[in-house]
Amino acid sequence: MRATFLTATFLGLVSGGALGAAEPVDYLREVKPLLTARCQACHGALQQKAGLRLDTAKLLREGGNSGPAVVPGKSSASLLIAHLTAAGGKRRMPPADQDEALSEKQVLLLRDWIDQGATGPADEKPEADPKDHWAFRPPVRRAVPKVKDTARVRNPIDAFLGAERDKHGLTPQPPADRSTLLRRVALDLVGLPPTREELAAFVADPSADAYEKAVDRLLASPQYGERWGRHWMDVWRYSDWWGLGVEVRNSQKHIWHWRDWIIESLNADKGYGQMVREMVAADELYPDDLDRLRATGFLARQYFLFNRNTWLEETVEHTSKAFLGLTMNCAKCHDHKFDPISQQDYYRFRAFFEPYQVRTDEMPGETDFEKDGLPRAFDCNLDAPTYRFVRGDERQPLKDRPLAPGLPRLLAFADLDIRPVPLPAEAHAPGLRPFVLEDHLRLAEQKIDEARAALARAKKALADAEKVGPLPPSEPARAAVVAAEKALAAAQAQPAALRARALADRARHQQPAAPDAQNLVRSAALAEKQAGLASAEENLARAEWELLGADAAKKAPAEAKRNSARDAVAAAKKALEAPGEAYTPLRGTLKTLENNLETAASRGKPFPTTSSGRRSALARWMTDPRHPLTARVAVNHVWMRHFGKPLVPTVFDFGRKGTAPTHPELLDWLACELMASGGRESPGGWSLKHLHRLMVTSDAYRMTSSSAGAPTANRTADGENRYYWRMNPVRMEAQVIRDSLLALAGDLDLRMGGPTVPAADETSRRRSLYFFHSHNEYQKFLSTFDDASVLECYRRAESIVPQQALAVSNSRLALSAAARINARLHERLGEVSDAEFVKAAFETVLAATPTADEQKECAAALKELKELLKGQPDALRRARGDLIQALVNHNDFITVR
Repeated sequence: MRATFLTATFLGLVSGGALGAAEPVDYLREVKPLLTARCQACHGALQQKAGLRLDTAKLLREGGNSGPAVVPGKSSASLLIAHLTAAGGKRRMPPADQDEALSEKQVLLLRDWIDQGATGPADEKPEADPKDHWAFRPPVRRAVPKVKDTARVRNPIDAFLGAERDKHGLTPQPPADRSTLLRRVALDLVGLPPTREELAAFVADPSADAYEKAVDRLLASPQYGERWGRHWMDVWRYSDWWGLGVEVRNSQKHIWHWRDWIIESLNADKGYGQMVREMVAADELYPDDLDRLRATGFLARQYFLFNRNTWLEETVEHTSKAFLGLTMNCAKCHDHKFDPISQQDYYRFRAFFEPYQVRTDEMPGETDFEKDGLPRAFDCNLDAPTYRFVRGDERQPLKDRPLAPGLPRLLAFADLDIRPVPLPAEAHAPGLRPFVLEDHLRLAEQKIDEARAALARAKKALADAEKVGPLPPSEPARAAVVAAEKALAAAQAQPAALRARALADRARHQQPAAPDAQNLVRSAALAEKQAGLASAEENLARAEWELLGADAAKKAPAEAKRNSARDAVAAAKKALEAPGEAYTPLRGTLKTLENNLETAASRGKPFPTTSSGRRSALARWMTDPRHPLTARVAVNHVWMRHFGKPLVPTVFDFGRKGTAPTHPELLDWLACELMASGGRESPGGWSLKHLHRLMVTSDAYRMTSSSAGAPTANRTADGENRYYWRMNPVRMEAQVIRDSLLALAGDLDLRMGGPTVPAADETSRRRSLYFFHSHNEYQKFLSTFDDASVLECYRRAESIVPQQALAVSNSRLALSAAARINARLHERLGEVSDAEFVKAAFETVLAATPTADEQKECAAALKELKELLKGQPDALRRARGDLIQALVNHNDFITVR
């Protein structure tokens, strides 16, 4: 055993070297990983503080500006040990404000290595320059390579894949049969299986472009946006709100508006770059476009009530992971250990988001924010400073060093050009939007109608009481009429007050100022106070009515309420004597609490008339054609969902710690193609539909996923199918399984958009992406099949557990779907033989024609089932229903082959 740290230090000071028989230290296994993890960020290829590099033993011995870092055989004389064991301040390494000191055990390990000669491999190479990392270089459209088998090249994707197969001596598998192919592409593009009729038409279509026509039809389907909307909702962390009871602690109510924007944008083939810009900064780029403002639900979803720093940390982390494939969150406490991102860079990136908050704007037709509203981002606190936290600890902000927005040095390829954005009046004063007044007036008129009806009922009750005679009617009945009259007067005062306030609002925000603005403001103040007096008088009348009907136990509180109402009337009359110029503007929005301690006064402050311009500058940088990451990350996500595995396995980490792409030239070619491709709705490029079309029409996509008949060399050299000599089969996602069951049963409700469906609603037949999805509430069937995590889901898990088989065997959904499929087949087929029914069942449920063996087995099973059910009503139909249930439970049903 090694000596303790204290003893070793003492002996080192006495002897100048190591005494005793310390265990031999393995440099590559023990020392180098320690230096890489704890020292290399400041003393490696990323930067060389004090001119020192520690990424090879030779460089350690050579040292930096202060001389050799280690003296072989003399740990006590080595600067490395001196700095690692310094008490604190700038001398101690790692710096105390950035990282914890090395442990005694770690320092002792380094001492032993130095005392044993500080040796390393003679051929040890220094760390590569980060500038040379593939992901930090702009993508380049390489020349399409030549391949041996040109007949298998339908587009450049096949050429790039074919070139790699040629290098490794691999032979591609033949195409999948037409039924399998149509099912595959239908499930990929719209998330629903083809009907038996669609399969038959496709198989019978002799035209050379039959498949291409099917692809175009699917891409034009409204269900395409729903299918791919769910994919991007995974990546962008879509989640409905959750909290405690009705308290919103995470995300926002009505966040489904963002979900609908995603679906509509994809269906319209809005360019991916444009989608990114709108999600990050629509409030600055399109400040009064409600349709586009829905996109900032991306930022509204990041909301967390109790800690602003947690909120912004998640915003930084998931913005950088989702769009840039960077683990920027690793630099919160210290410089990134692997990528050229300093701790300062992390907080400068955070500064882009520092001013933003969340509010809910009124939507046309609804004034109740509990029922509907548009959750969106806006810059609220323009002067909010950004500080670097010592070791990421928010309790230790460096307040003497506020940081401006900025980019990591290697990615700062363009001037940010951050300029404040002047906002149109209706953006910072949304109560000016015409529909806000119209909706409030409509509501006011409804209340007038209700008050009139209530007055009529009160008068009728009084008249009925007078008819009873000879006694006079009760005082409560008279008081009820008075209260109803006052209620009608209060309701009738509201429309005039609303119109006066709206006119004053418009005049105040008009540029140049309206000449009669002051008069309109005074009129608004007067009308509001008149309405206030009418409401106070209504409350007094109701309090007096309640007092008349109060029993002995309730008399005292009723009197107190009446007295309070009298005081309110007196105060309202006094206010009316000098109405002044103060009135309540029509807000048209509800600001979300910045934290759980925010006051009503703070919530009601006017919004800034300008936005910082920070996020629009960031959005332009993220979608600049020179950016090396954004297009690559998007392509990788699309490729993974079509081909079953990504080109870059670490889908959210394209940095130096991540895994290199399997086909870098193909990835770059596709990234360049994505940025250059445009359509009617994506004139600026970034057409996702173009990318889909390229991928699914390639020969690689059309290959069979079976390895049957493949050369032995294929399985030996590339058993994992790294080089795509066949297609990859994948398990259906949770949503596709449920939606497919409902579609085959003829029960799927294809209505699009709108509020979320309660997670517990088992009667709903809407598509699965419309279910409420939060940390607290989730649809149970979907969760069984690895539904998306609301915390992060860049790549879904794919488990195999018994509960999944039980869900498809015994759940109410699966049983009901199987019964409906059986009934529909009998309705369409009429009286047919078992053989014909089996064929139709296979083609309906599995999109495949049964083999001779399958026909034989099914015939035997049906015969046995009919014997068991003999004499029972509908024996034939029930036996065939069991066959349908078996097919629904078939592995090929939940697998995309």
